[in-house]
Amino acid sequence: MSDEHTNGTGRGRLVEHADLVAFGTAALVAAGARRPDAELSAEVLAAADLAGVDSHGFARLRRYVDGLMAGTISGTAEPEVVQEHGSVAVVDAHNGLGQPALRAAVDHGVRLAKDLGCAAVAVRRSNHIGIAGWYAERAARSGVLALVTTNATPQVAPTGAAAPMFGTNPISYAVPAPDGPLVFDAATSLVPRGKLERLHREGRPMREGWAMGADGRYTTDIPALVAGLKARAGHALVPLGGLGTDFGGHKGSGLGLLVELLCGPLAGASWSRNTYGPDGADLGQFVLCLDLAAFGDPDGIIARVGALGAEITALPPGDADVPVRLPGQRRTACTAERTASGVPLLPAVVADLDRIAEQTGVRPLRPRTDVVV
Repeated sequence: MSDEHTNGTGRGRLVEHADLVAFGTAALVAAGARRPDAELSAEVLAAADLAGVDSHGFARLRRYVDGLMAGTISGTAEPEVVQEHGSVAVVDAHNGLGQPALRAAVDHGVRLAKDLGCAAVAVRRSNHIGIAGWYAERAARSGVLALVTTNATPQVAPTGAAAPMFGTNPISYAVPAPDGPLVFDAATSLVPRGKLERLHREGRPMREGWAMGADGRYTTDIPALVAGLKARAGHALVPLGGLGTDFGGHKGSGLGLLVELLCGPLAGASWSRNTYGPDGADLGQFVLCLDLAAFGDPDGIIARVGALGAEITALPPGDADVPVRLPGQRRTACTAERTASGVPLLPAVVADLDRIAEQTGVRPLRPRTDVVV
């Protein structure tokens, strides 16, 4: 087995997790970020690649590097708690990297929840955060049930609309469990744009019914769709459940709207259609933390969470080839596998990371050298 792999369009690369984080840190520092912020942002991106969520991993490094170098993302901003009332707080990210701002909000929420039983923290003037589940899991490891959301660029058409208004607006929650936090993390669209980009990089098609073109009809042309989404040319992803109400599209649309309300008006940030301007982003995030101890014996609650999970996974499968799994189990297994064997990067991602290395003057990301047959 080679430390490089092919995928039709060039050569991919198998890399160590630590090397991936080190490369991302160096590139972000060279682009203008403070080292602690760069390290955290690289770690969150690498966590996505480790977990098999390649759409939110180092394929996203480009937007950070370009934003920092262009000045549309501040590399020196420090998250600041600008408002607090009881168990509610607001953090201003000051247009800095999203990862430090949301981590600060989560940690503040955990502290408030430990003191008061529950806490809600909103973030304004933020940027892309990576995978929301990283933050929810961080909070759960401190003994709280956490919910984390963020809005994003407008890509999803509300029910009945023929143009995008909402972001893919992921919702993540995590709760302590006997074998580690149970973590759910998913977009409120039928499919996120990042998955479509990944499919295209892999040379695989998208399914009909996931998105529509500027004419309001379903499309399966990934390059045209992605270009149309970026240009805001009328292309749109559809909410969970699809177009219309027959399969529950109004439910996915309602969840997307909930995220907009929490992360936009409530947070004092922009809603998705207005999040990005010429001077930077104004994304919003929202964190809810509930301390298990406020509901009773934490160990007893965790045991009951484990019992519930065991009952779910003991159910007979509807398809013999598809196991009954709890949220996060697939990602946990992938993380363990890739930690041991290395993180595979697709050719298009490798090529872009090599360009970033040249652009920032840092050492290119090296492949693993200890791979055995």
